[in-house]
Amino acid sequence: MGIIEMEKALTYDLICIGGGSGGLACARKAATLGKKVALIEQSRIGGTCINQGCVPKKLLYTASMVWEDMEFGKEMGITFEKKELHWKELKEKRDAYLKKLHAIYTNNCKKDGVEYIEGKAKFVTAHELEVVDLEGKNPRKFTAPHIVISTGSKSIMPGRLPGIGFTFGSDGFFTLEELPKNLFIIGGGYIGVEISCLLNCFGVKTTICMLEPSIVWPFDREITKMQMEIMTKAGIEIIAESRVMGVEKLGDKHYKVNFDKHASVESEMVMCAMGRMPNFDGLDIEKIGLKLTPMRAIETDEFDNTNVPGVYAVGDVNAKLMLTPVAVAEGRKLALRLFGGQKDAKLAYDCIPSVVFSHPPMGKCGITEEEAVTKYGADKIKVYRSRFNNLSYALVENKIPTLMKIVCLLPEEKVLGIHGVGKGIDEIIQGFSVAVRLGVTKKDLDETVAIHPTASEEFVTMTQNLIFLTLLPYQIV
Repeated sequence: MGIIEMEKALTYDLICIGGGSGGLACARKAATLGKKVALIEQSRIGGTCINQGCVPKKLLYTASMVWEDMEFGKEMGITFEKKELHWKELKEKRDAYLKKLHAIYTNNCKKDGVEYIEGKAKFVTAHELEVVDLEGKNPRKFTAPHIVISTGSKSIMPGRLPGIGFTFGSDGFFTLEELPKNLFIIGGGYIGVEISCLLNCFGVKTTICMLEPSIVWPFDREITKMQMEIMTKAGIEIIAESRVMGVEKLGDKHYKVNFDKHASVESEMVMCAMGRMPNFDGLDIEKIGLKLTPMRAIETDEFDNTNVPGVYAVGDVNAKLMLTPVAVAEGRKLALRLFGGQKDAKLAYDCIPSVVFSHPPMGKCGITEEEAVTKYGADKIKVYRSRFNNLSYALVENKIPTLMKIVCLLPEEKVLGIHGVGKGIDEIIQGFSVAVRLGVTKKDLDETVAIHPTASEEFVTMTQNLIFLTLLPYQIV
């Protein structure tokens, strides 16, 4: 039915509050199972992923990779008359594409029978919502025996940090009308690393600061160490194990960042990329007594139930794992459990692949070497690794290395985790994650015939601690 008029107060089988990845997935799956479903969204459909996350980031990342490849092309005998970035044009094309996605998502709701309502919702009781239009007018009541909170997350902005008002959050990055000459980023997680890499590629001098000794803390330490070396060589300054104590404004587009253990740094702009936090502002969840975790996420069990019967939470708002595919999977599993006859449907979180779209990308699936040693003991773990230069860089001087790792549990050498950093890792990890999830062993990988020459073949030809200087053709012996 598409967008409906606010004055139609209806009772539904399911109401999803929040039209992001989790809410959309849950609502659409339930509707295809024959249920009457409403999806309420107070901003733009698609949530963080479509509007301030995965998609706009990947579009910019793709452009930055083209720029980088053009640089390598010069060393291969490929010349260009002129190479320059028109940021405004890139941003306009990106935003136009996002608008197309908004229309596609809205139309998909219509096709599946989901009633998409533009409005702001809050709880009156556990199964009754008051919804006003986007101007805060025309309040109506909506009821359902099942209500899903899928309102996503928002940028963390530390309010007690002196000068926080001089910074902008990661969401604000996507609204920049022009690029600064230099940018200081507070935070070395996914967001900070990805933005610093793509901007550095476009010629913006970037600096990252973090409390931890390494970037993207959940990743394998050996992988992140190499990534930091690559980033530093590319011109990105990384300040580790330092706390930002405040930001001062020295003039127009001129700020100074002060630390506890490092000399002050001056920059044209300061971005806060300290991660994201669950966003349930304005829902009045206290009225129904929803429990929160110590990290102020909505507490849920393994089936995404909250402590209030008939109220559920999926996606970033439960903070189990803030990744778009996780939100989608949670939403679909919940709909199948409630309406599809799959009473035990739930998401397993132990083998979920993840990628950082850095330059080059990093990827992982399963547990790290550090986690494996902690869980099973060093004598039970065997690690295979290969470091080499991708054949893509054979004809250039500035070679970007690749590192791949396989973490195995003895004695059968079951693969606990695969990890990598290097060109193409973002695509490679997805395929191998299927094998890891199904319990692949090192022997299984060894018995798989490789595709040559590719970087991915290293995962099926790897011997312990083998280091390659370059990816060379097989030698016939």
